[in-house]
Amino acid sequence: MKIGEIVKDSIRYPFSHWKSFLILGIITTLAASRSISQLFGLNTGLALFLGMLGMFGLLFGILIEGYEIRILKSSQAGFTELPDFDDWFDMIINGIKAILVRIIYFIPLFLIIVVSAISLGLSSGFLRFNTLTTFLVVLSMVVLLYFLIVYPILLMALSNMAFYGKLESAFEFRQIINKISSIGWKNFILWYIVTGIICLIIIFIGALIEALFVLIQLKIVGVLLVSLIVIPYLIIYLFRSTALFYLSDDPGFLECQNCGGYYQLQAGESPEDFEKCQCGGTLKHTTHMPSDTQSEGSNFDVRSFIKRKKTLILVGVLALIIIAIPVILLQNTPHNFVTTEKTLIGSYDASQLDSSSTLGTFVAIPPGTTKTTVEYNLSWTPAFAGVNGMIITGYNTNVTSHWGAPDNRNIIYTEGVTFHDNDQADKNGILTIDNSAIKSIVISGNGVKGTVNVYAYKTKLAV
Repeated sequence: MKIGEIVKDSIRYPFSHWKSFLILGIITTLAASRSISQLFGLNTGLALFLGMLGMFGLLFGILIEGYEIRILKSSQAGFTELPDFDDWFDMIINGIKAILVRIIYFIPLFLIIVVSAISLGLSSGFLRFNTLTTFLVVLSMVVLLYFLIVYPILLMALSNMAFYGKLESAFEFRQIINKISSIGWKNFILWYIVTGIICLIIIFIGALIEALFVLIQLKIVGVLLVSLIVIPYLIIYLFRSTALFYLSDDPGFLECQNCGGYYQLQAGESPEDFEKCQCGGTLKHTTHMPSDTQSEGSNFDVRSFIKRKKTLILVGVLALIIIAIPVILLQNTPHNFVTTEKTLIGSYDASQLDSSSTLGTFVAIPPGTTKTTVEYNLSWTPAFAGVNGMIITGYNTNVTSHWGAPDNRNIIYTEGVTFHDNDQADKNGILTIDNSAIKSIVISGNGVKGTVNVYAYKTKLAV
């Protein structure tokens, strides 16, 4: 099967069985229910209910992984319709296997991150800001590169496990590499790029849906639609496409449209090598063995869909849930989901900011601070030496030296208030330090009196 045929089939495939599609959407939503309740800072009974459901998130995640393996197996067996949600125990076992395979394939990446984090923690006090930034950028590129290289191999490993039905088949690296080689590495890379682009398009559509509902102040509806429809569609497309690509080195079958007979193509044979069946009928090429046992009704038909009463009832109930939940949330949730907490962390006499033993007054910024403000009310007085005024110096560390301030190499912010000889009027105002990288500040003054207050702001969800 060519890449274009794989894409067309995979795009249509999620609509082949609406009941299974919607059940997967419900499970996906339940798996994310805890995150959804935290996202909107809900403080209602419904939020408590969603939080309790979120405690079973691991079980729902296992079911999703198990259904992914079921899609692979069903597609490899030649079925053109989404598999049913039955034999839940089998799905849980396959889900646990899939999660185990994912963990093992990403252990090297986990070790890279852990070792890098330990090294960074041990040397953070000696690294300059630019060096630290470069290190983090390189680490991010390594993580991204590892993911881009390993993930398609992981998909083929899961396909291999689904095809042979054994966990160890996911780690038969020679067999997996030989499988890719038989299909062609060029085709493998092309399929991966095309699949990645289509997945990005699906994600973009999901983001667009959320943005549209944010504009009409119904963000929760957009989030639910993405969880119910977009994410399940992405999952189904990805694993259907993976299964079809895994089988793409199989030359397939020729089926007679007249007598129903079929012939399995051999290696090196092409459908174009055959004109007619022995009975004179037209031959049709297929990648699956023709069988009367395959599921019917794989092509989406609106009229037949409407006639399915159970499916219609399920869709109706789902629609009521989608409509009811936003109404309940809008009635019981706070008007402002995000609140800002302002805390006074220091109040100082401007004339006492400097001393004979320090370069200024040291102020540590509390962890989690998103913004710091310095509110000042200053008056001019004759300076002992230098220019009258106040200077705020921000540092990316809170480790001080014997001078009562961090090392000068850690300075990332400087701002001040200056009195000139011809401008001795009182100065009042606020200096805003909107940089979360600042861990401490030093306030120094010369020839001024008055008060200086330092406030820390923390932004959090209203619960």
